Amino acid sequence: MYEMISLPYEIDDLEPYIDSKTVSIHYNKHYKGYMDKLNYLLNKNNYNFNDSKELLVDNISMFDMNDRGEILYNLGGVLNHELYFKTMGNSNHQPKGEILRLINRDYGNYNNFKREFIKISNNLKGSGYTFLTMDKDNKLFIMNTSNQDNPLYYGYKPIMALDLWEHSYYLKYYNNRSDYINNFFNIIDFNNVNREIKKYL
Repeated sequence: MYEMISLPYEIDDLEPYIDSKTVSIHYNKHYKGYMDKLNYLLNKNNYNFNDSKELLVDNISMFDMNDRGEILYNLGGVLNHELYFKTMGNSNHQPKGEILRLINRDYGNYNNFKREFIKISNNLKGSGYTFLTMDKDNKLFIMNTSNQDNPLYYGYKPIMALDLWEHSYYLKYYNNRSDYINNFFNIIDFNNVNREIKKYL
């Protein structure tokens, strides 16, 4: 079976921008729920768990037609949460290395990129995520997905994620989602983003 990742920081390390209670509920309830359901569905289909979770996207046709939608939904819930948790940290909040090079190449500078990411995040309707991805030519592309869709489903390579479901911010921010979006840039760990980039280069 697939195992949950460990948080790359302590439960209260994202304070004051994300409270420890939200992090705990998000990790131990929401993320765990998707992982448990995914493992259940894969066991039901006699899956051998030999491949990475990302490869399930390309091999979804191996599963019973009646389960494919639920597998993709819960797989997205797992992949999206794992990238979101790994995007954040308590250090390295300024881009450097490969991510800075790509940002400067594709957006001109970090401030332009930040404005564009915030604008697109604020445009999301309902529940979903804002992702920083790379396209087939490794050009950066900011995209929103609904519910638990993952950019891999559309041919994009996700390297950074912002969870915009209400459970990710409501205990602290209530309906002020824009404040949560703005504060996200205080807790991005760009070293972790660079590690995600290396998976695809």
